[in-house]
Amino acid sequence: MSEQLGFLFLVLFVVAAAICIYLSITMSHRIQAGINRWRNGERQALEAEMKQRADDDARLRFERWKQEHEQQIRDDAIQRSLAVTKGKVTEHIVPYLPGFDLDPKDIRFLGTPIDLIAFKGLNASVEEVEIVFIEVKTGGSVLTAREKAVKKAVEGKKVSWRVFNPDVKVDRPKISIITDDSSIRLQPRS
Repeated sequence: MSEQLGFLFLVLFVVAAAICIYLSITMSHRIQAGINRWRNGERQALEAEMKQRADDDARLRFERWKQEHEQQIRDDAIQRSLAVTKGKVTEHIVPYLPGFDLDPKDIRFLGTPIDLIAFKGLNASVEEVEIVFIEVKTGGSVLTAREKAVKKAVEGKKVSWRVFNPDVKVDRPKISIITDDSSIRLQPRS
């Protein structure tokens, strides 16, 4: 009986040891999972805090930069505005400036896509007229893409003459506006 009791204690001891090992492993896994959750939560909190600090720092640096350069930006905008205004005024008065070799009476202002068109010799004679396209540039300004396109068309002799008479009958109905006391209606006219 003592052997059976000894065997029973041995079995109980092995079972108890197995349970202890199982509980130890289970607890170890639970503890590790808890540590991982805590670590992930802390990492996310730190990342969020770092992102917020980086955003705040960037915002602060931008504001500081803006304050340091605001006057320079304003001065640059004023200089650009003055240059544009100078250019616009010059476009209108250039025919009257010394060194301009065309008769101001022969000049017509267009503004866009080119500044001026001159009908050279028209004021002196209607028999010999040269048409001159003029683009006025001040400072370091250069031709725009549209101005370059006009220049290319003129240099390529892609210039034509057309007469348009709106009084000539065209194959479309004319529309009369007929009014009676309170309403307006459109009616084809023959």
